[in-house]
Amino acid sequence: MKKELSKHTLAYLILCAGFAMFLALFLGAWPDHDLQRVIIAALVVFYFAWGVVTHVKTTTFTKRVALEYGVVAILGGIFLLILTI
Repeated sequence: MKKELSKHTLAYLILCAGFAMFLALFLGAWPDHDLQRVIIAALVVFYFAWGVVTHVKTTTFTKRVALEYGVVAILGGIFLLILTI
């Protein structure tokens, strides 16, 4: 894991920055649930796109990788949407 982190430091910094920005925007949008849902949709798209771009750059992109990132993004988005009900 350490080798992976050191090899792709920039990619993981971008991911962490995206999550931090999402958290700040999500909490800052409270109690506007509609705006929170838009922010959740943006996070889902960001996470999926990050995974695709990262794997394309490292030439490890496959349909299975795309499916994995898509499923995780959608499940995470559904979980967060449940929080806004």
